[in-house]
Amino acid sequence: MTRTSRPRPPLRSRRDADRGGPILEFAAVLPLLLLTVVVAFEAFMAFVAIERLESAARAGARVAGSQRLEGAEAAARQALPAWLEDATITSGTNDSAGFYVEVSHSLPIVFSVDLNVTLTRRVDMPNV
Repeated sequence: MTRTSRPRPPLRSRRDADRGGPILEFAAVLPLLLLTVVVAFEAFMAFVAIERLESAARAGARVAGSQRLEGAEAAARQALPAWLEDATITSGTNDSAGFYVEVSHSLPIVFSVDLNVTLTRRVDMPNV
């Protein structure tokens, strides 16, 4: 019993059949990769904004505790970076006769998507 073998295509034609495959795979994966990078960057910016708002609220609360509310909002505003300068800052007395400073700002989105999310940080200082 003899087996007949199929003729093998020339090596060059097999290589030509794969041409362009890697480019198509890259083109399919690139949008997903870019979306992942953008979401990671936006999350990083949100965490940085939260940290900066918290730091400004603490700076204002320290001043409120030592100077009895005079200058608390100015100290909080001075502690904010320029890209958060339009934050809303409120201060006053809390329920335990101490002081509070609250700093609010909308979520900083680098790319034009409006999520209507407000970040707020409040720091309470006891009356000592």
